[in-house]
Amino acid sequence: MIEFDRTVGKNEERTYYLNLTDNKGNRYGNKFPEDRTPLWIITESGRYKASKRGENQIWGILKSWYEGENVHFGDTIHIRYNPTASEIDGRIPIEISIVETAERTEEIPEVAPEEEIVEEKEVPTEISIQMERDLEDFLINNLNLIEEGLELYIDEQGRNGRQYSTDVGTIDLLCKNNDDFVIIELKKGRESDSVVGQISRYIGWVRENLSEGYDARGIIIVHDFDPKLKYAVLAHENLKLNYYEIQIKFISEQQVIDKLERES
Repeated sequence: MIEFDRTVGKNEERTYYLNLTDNKGNRYGNKFPEDRTPLWIITESGRYKASKRGENQIWGILKSWYEGENVHFGDTIHIRYNPTASEIDGRIPIEISIVETAERTEEIPEVAPEEEIVEEKEVPTEISIQMERDLEDFLINNLNLIEEGLELYIDEQGRNGRQYSTDVGTIDLLCKNNDDFVIIELKKGRESDSVVGQISRYIGWVRENLSEGYDARGIIIVHDFDPKLKYAVLAHENLKLNYYEIQIKFISEQQVIDKLERES
């Protein structure tokens, strides 16, 4: 029986996934079913479709679990997996219960006098979380559009380079081109100095722990032109910028559900 407690992270709640790591930093993913195995998240009140993703994560339609069980950032959950348990309707059951609920704080916004209220449309400065995931999916399947010969890195333990966990943070995409390592980060609305500092830290970690004398460099994927970011990158010979644009196509709710079903 594999079971442990973990506290839900902010990014997990925002992008609807779970890491299989306990609060002491121990990883349990290799004790769970292999990548893309269909799962059931079993709770006291119901069950939710999911799937194992990569070395150490559960993905799928976890939005239903987060919302159905009212799970939020800071909550402590207990994850329990019996490797000998029988499948249920073609899916392997994983039991998850809430151990402790984090204190909720609700901010009450100040409202201007009625005559001064002006309705404004929200203008996003960067891609949404769902678009971020879709963009990552697209980039992984089209790495040659970023750079010819680029391939997603897979380490000796079988972990692939998507959301690659390190001692200094999680790399969006860790790739290789021949023997060189290439670290790819999506800007995702972060300050210019922050993303440059972060990717520089990852490059240093890869050189120290993985590259074995070969080169390590970084590519920042960004949507909007940012002069501060441009000049920050110019100061680093091992960094470059790649810009992208997104085309929007409207689809039906059923098409969205069908897509999620296929992915899970």
